[in-house]
Amino acid sequence: MPLTKGLKERAEKFTAKTPPDVTGARYAASKPIALARHLEGAAPIAETVELARKVLEAQGVPAAQQGVYFAFVEKVRKAAFSHSGATLGKIVDGLEAQFALKGADPKILAVLANLIVGG
Repeated sequence: MPLTKGLKERAEKFTAKTPPDVTGARYAASKPIALARHLEGAAPIAETVELARKVLEAQGVPAAQQGVYFAFVEKVRKAAFSHSGATLGKIVDGLEAQFALKGADPKILAVLANLIVGG
C-alpha cells in the first residue's frame, strides 16, 4: 500500500474530521455540499500524486526516495493553479533548481513538471 494518500483516503479523513454531532446541526445540513466540494478540490491533488508515482516507478526511484519528488509535484501543481505562461515557466524552473539541490534527479523533475504543466 502506498504511503501517500489517494482520493479515497483523503475523503475518508475529511469525513472523519468533521462529525456532525461536534460541528453542529448547521454543518450537518451542509456536509453533502462540503464533501462534494472537497472531493472536487482533492481530485487533482490525488491525480498528480498517482501520475508522479507511475513515473517514479518507471524510472526506478526507490520508495524511500520518492518523497522529495512528491513535494516537487505538489508545488508545481499549486503554481499551475494560479499561474500560466512565462510566469509559470519561471516558477517551475526555480522549483526544478531548488529540488535538484535537495538531491532529486533533474531529468525526472523535468518529466514530472512536463506531466503537470505541459511543455
